[in-house]
Amino acid sequence: MSFERVVDLVRSGRRFLVTCHVRPDSDALGSALGLAAILRARGKEAVVYSDGGVPEAIGFLEGADGVAGAVPEGTFDATFITDTAAAELVPALPPPERRGPIVMVDHHAAHDAFGDIMLREIEAAATAEVVLRLHDVLPAAPLPREAAQPLYAAIVADTGGFRYSQTRPDTLRLAARLLELGVDPWEVASRLFERWAPARMALLGEVLRTMQLELDGRVALVTVDRAMLDRAGASEEMIEGMVNYGRMLDGVLAAALLWEPRSKEGREVKLSLRAATGTDVARVAVALGGGGHRSAAGATLRGPLDEARARVLEALAAALPPPITAS
Repeated sequence: MSFERVVDLVRSGRRFLVTCHVRPDSDALGSALGLAAILRARGKEAVVYSDGGVPEAIGFLEGADGVAGAVPEGTFDATFITDTAAAELVPALPPPERRGPIVMVDHHAAHDAFGDIMLREIEAAATAEVVLRLHDVLPAAPLPREAAQPLYAAIVADTGGFRYSQTRPDTLRLAARLLELGVDPWEVASRLFERWAPARMALLGEVLRTMQLELDGRVALVTVDRAMLDRAGASEEMIEGMVNYGRMLDGVLAAALLWEPRSKEGREVKLSLRAATGTDVARVAVALGGGGHRSAAGATLRGPLDEARARVLEALAAALPPPITAS
């Protein structure tokens, strides 16, 4: 990784843009907010920007109310982009003469070629871990309290509440540092995993009714179409995380969720994949033009829902181990 180049940029620079992938999740925006607070603790100006604004589900992150929803004006000495592995998810940016070098801060194993400097640690459970490593090598300053809650939320979200296999001893040590700054773990966990709106619960009922076991019970597949969203009175943001219910079934190696964005109905399908221990769904996502982690990945597929479903099952069949047969 290129920590030395980033340290030089921060030392010599004054004003920085910090952003993340479009439709951000907790790790993307939480890492951006934490990094901005770390830069400000060193006397720098840091502007946080999320293309299209902050999704309602993560509006509780400390500092989220100050995030710009459109490309900010002015000139920056560097632009940091957090948790972004796919080029199609890179947000709109200022022109090159205004944005400075692009620094990618990430933890995905598969990564498109984008940016000028790469800070990537694929062993990290969340991009927030990489941000904390950067803090530790920057000119000395206390870890600011304002960085603690968004970074902790990022780690909790990307480890599934410290349940996923990428949770390491060091992950827990970093989380403990953040708790020592006063983060309320119950408040973060309840915001991330509970406090659902009635419409989201209604949507979950719709989603579970679509669940089908495929490939000899190794795959649980659910779908979301526009009619389901309309019946539940739900927004597209409320689909987030529903793929995990398929993984709860005994014997399932991978869960898949397919949904059609309203704006691209019939022309584009979003895919979310989640894996049981030992399964690498990132391989499947990469084969379909996407990316992600071993246990959580995704892709965007062109065409209608039925065609996308067939392609996903074909890719899963090629990647998963064969079914166990009775002797």
